[in-house]
Amino acid sequence: MFGVSHHLSHLPMSRISTNSQAGYAADAYPLADLTKPLPSIMGLQAFIAVAQLHRTQGAVSRQIQQLEQYYQLALFRRSATGMHLSPEGEQLQQIARRVLAELSAFSQLASRQQQVIRLRLPSTLALRWFLPRLDSLQQLLPGIRIDISTSISDTPDFTGLELDAMLVRGDGQWHGLHAERLFAEQLTPMCCPEMAQELHTRADMQHHCLIHADTSQHAWQGWWQQYGSGEMTGRHVVFDSLEPATGAAVLGYGIALGDPRLAHDRLASGVLVMPFTDLTTCALAYFLVMPEPSRNSPKLRELTAALLTLA
Repeated sequence: MFGVSHHLSHLPMSRISTNSQAGYAADAYPLADLTKPLPSIMGLQAFIAVAQLHRTQGAVSRQIQQLEQYYQLALFRRSATGMHLSPEGEQLQQIARRVLAELSAFSQLASRQQQVIRLRLPSTLALRWFLPRLDSLQQLLPGIRIDISTSISDTPDFTGLELDAMLVRGDGQWHGLHAERLFAEQLTPMCCPEMAQELHTRADMQHHCLIHADTSQHAWQGWWQQYGSGEMTGRHVVFDSLEPATGAAVLGYGIALGDPRLAHDRLASGVLVMPFTDLTTCALAYFLVMPEPSRNSPKLRELTAALLTLA
């Protein structure tokens, strides 16, 4: 608590109080004073308002009367032209401004420190793109805690969920939702180094199994139509997401179609290689999605800016 002396003229301006009780530091607040009633914060706020406006009425007037009764001082001089601070009122105004400013600053800091963003994203995106950037993201968002959960679904649905936002792959068109585009999906064949040695031309891919991360097989069909040679192989393995699909490629079970952004660590370590440099940019991209009413939320605006910086 802030100790405001009953005798304002004797209050040292450089520190709150001096504690003469044995066993306590000189600048410690006297424990006996902690039980004394102090003026209300609302009373001090009313006092500052009247000091600025030079007039008062109703409930505010009663707040000022209570302050004057508390201090047993006339804080204002009343005249036909309004209310003006007395010398004692001038001194209290300086103290009250400082106290209220510090309380307001702490309130804003505490509020920011308590902010949490609840974010859901696909498992592969979480493992291969988001988590490696999480430390950098937290540095860009001091005081905001990000709680994440994962799902294999790319369908943004907030029904019955306590979520602030989702990271999903799609076309960005979802009714009632606001979508911020982060980066486009780009795909290219990936396989283990041993298999890559057998792939001298794109036609050589016909002799190997193609690994899919979607049951529709649209991704491989799109790449093959653009860059492939001959008929697409008839040997296929289909997984429910990109993570197990590229994992199977690492183990030598076939050729997966992956996004270099999401396979960066595996490509850097050499357990996956790109036998060809052809990248196809899909119609799909990765988006930060939130309910439309949340698009102006300060914490989500900060998250959007930070993710775009790291994308």
